Amino acid sequence: MGKSKLNKNWTLITSFILMFSFFILIAVKLFAIQYSDIDEITFTHEERVRRIEAPRGNILSEDGRILSVTMPVYDVRLDLKTIDEDLFNSNVKELSEKLSELFRDGSVSYYENKLKSNRNKRYFLLKRKVTYLQLQEMRRFPIFKFGTNKGGFIPEMRSTREYPFGSLGKVTVGRVIVENDSIIPKNGIEKAFNHYLQGTSGREMIQPISGGYYVSKRSEQNILPVSGKDVVTTINIEFQDAAESSLRERLMETKALWGTVILMEVETGEIKAIANLHRSKDSTAYTDSRNHAIVSEIVPGSTFKLASYISLLEDGLISLTDTVDTKNGVVSLVEDFKIRDTKRGGYGKISFGDAFVVSSNVAVSKVINEQYKSDPNKFYNNLKKYHLTDPLELQLPYKSSMIVRKPGDKLWSGTTLPSMSYGYEMHISPLQILNFYNAIANNGKMVSPKLVSAIKDETGVIKSFPTNVLSERICSEETIKSITPYLEQVVSNQRENWTTDIINGTAKNIFTTEYSIAGKTGTVKNEFWEWNKKTKYNRTYTASFVGFFPVEKPKYSCIVVVHEFVDTTDNNHYGGVVAAPVFRDISDKVFAFDSEVEHRVLNNENSENKERINSEVIKNEDEITNNMINEVQVDIKKGIVPNLMGLSLMDVLYVLENSEIVFEFEGQGRVVSQSAKKGTKIDKSKIIKISLSS
Repeated sequence: MGKSKLNKNWTLITSFILMFSFFILIAVKLFAIQYSDIDEITFTHEERVRRIEAPRGNILSEDGRILSVTMPVYDVRLDLKTIDEDLFNSNVKELSEKLSELFRDGSVSYYENKLKSNRNKRYFLLKRKVTYLQLQEMRRFPIFKFGTNKGGFIPEMRSTREYPFGSLGKVTVGRVIVENDSIIPKNGIEKAFNHYLQGTSGREMIQPISGGYYVSKRSEQNILPVSGKDVVTTINIEFQDAAESSLRERLMETKALWGTVILMEVETGEIKAIANLHRSKDSTAYTDSRNHAIVSEIVPGSTFKLASYISLLEDGLISLTDTVDTKNGVVSLVEDFKIRDTKRGGYGKISFGDAFVVSSNVAVSKVINEQYKSDPNKFYNNLKKYHLTDPLELQLPYKSSMIVRKPGDKLWSGTTLPSMSYGYEMHISPLQILNFYNAIANNGKMVSPKLVSAIKDETGVIKSFPTNVLSERICSEETIKSITPYLEQVVSNQRENWTTDIINGTAKNIFTTEYSIAGKTGTVKNEFWEWNKKTKYNRTYTASFVGFFPVEKPKYSCIVVVHEFVDTTDNNHYGGVVAAPVFRDISDKVFAFDSEVEHRVLNNENSENKERINSEVIKNEDEITNNMINEVQVDIKKGIVPNLMGLSLMDVLYVLENSEIVFEFEGQGRVVSQSAKKGTKIDKSKIIKISLSS
């Protein structure tokens, strides 16, 4: 009996020792798998390679503030089936209160019903895009605080691209989509500079084990990811905000389809602000959905006249003081094709320079047609020299629909040359128009627009993008000096010999004594060939203003475009009324923010420039007055009543005192009206009454 009991004890002891040894062996093997440095994995399951995404670089403003950054977010799912019935029932009310308070997107009853109705689901999606801070708070909620096994709490991390400044400049910064935790750029800087931003992904050897889980495996084949580089843009946050705010306000007023603003630094070509706003489908808001500044070519209208003027001046075909007869404001240069001025009755005889200030279509089209009709290629080649015939090469890739017709093209006709002279029969992007004006502000030196200035990493700047010079000089300094005073007069009505009813700058409403602005307005009738078939309720306009400041030594150039809006009043669609005030609003904020602009206005060099500009104006005015006096004397010899409009009292006394004309005058200053009509026969028995401006 004792022997049998002893044998049983030894059997148990032996079994225990064998089982214990087996478990020790398994533990050692698992430990070896987990921490082994050898490349070969002895499990029957084959190892796999897992790709490790590199942290994406940031996109920064010019002063280093983040415009675009990769942030971890979490999708929170619940295994509601694993939660104990008593635990669920006693805490679901409090949990619903916590969720409602945290996310503020549903009531307590909403969350309570949601949890109860999905009670039997194991992988229920509770919330997407939960932030890290929100996740930490959720971990302390009733039920969730028990973790995955008991509380059914399953957070899944993924990456998303965040924009700390919201929609500010977002279409230029660029959009991305996230697929399988990978960030895929779609447009803008995100796509153009993806090579730098994306970094280099790594890889990790992993071993599948039971339960469908994977464990990391130390291996020489493992490669750590290399973080993406940061892209430093030229965008100034304050200027960008000012541009978008002012543009949005004007778009809301006009109900336009879209609008754009570009603010550029003259010497470097750096774009400090680029606003693009498009009307939403329900017409209740404007969003940054398309880079209109670059990809939406427009009919430039009168802003293109500067190119026509510079072409004529460079070729020595006309002087700004030469007189052009605009007659009654309508001209037919081609049969059945009439060109009109905005002012009813026209401007009559006017200096070519003043024709620019009042934006006379008749004056510029007549002169361009007369001078280039026999050789239109000469005009086209000048435009090519000004980089206005081919799309610009930019840091952002884009598809251009630019149209600037060349002589000999299928669609070139007799109307093309005169139409081009004032910006019709063509389509050019707002940025390209601005770049031309920027070259004039830069004393003829044309630089390429720039949106990205550098690439940097944790060590500092690793690549810089210097200013790219497209042309050292697109026209002579003499031409720029002669046209600049007229660009400035567009924004002023301060010239002494201007009369209130004939010569006024088309953007005189934005004149300021704080600093000087030079520029040009543009007003376009969209689908003008269908104009007579439409009513005031479906005729649409495009208004623009482009210029630079301060005139003495320009620091910034800027263009404003408000596209496709209706004006039932027929008075509030002009570039000076719609677009120019946006320009002034932005330039005021830039002037207040950038002390260098004020310094450029006040320093001695600027005073000398101002004196030079004023002397140019005075010289031009003297030449204009002499031409007018000569015309008066010629008319008197012919026995017809001359045009005295715009002459000073001293000039009137000089030309009339020895004539047979009997006249009376009242006031001082310059002639603003005369009782006898110009061109009628002089009647010695009648007194001509002359009214002066004051």
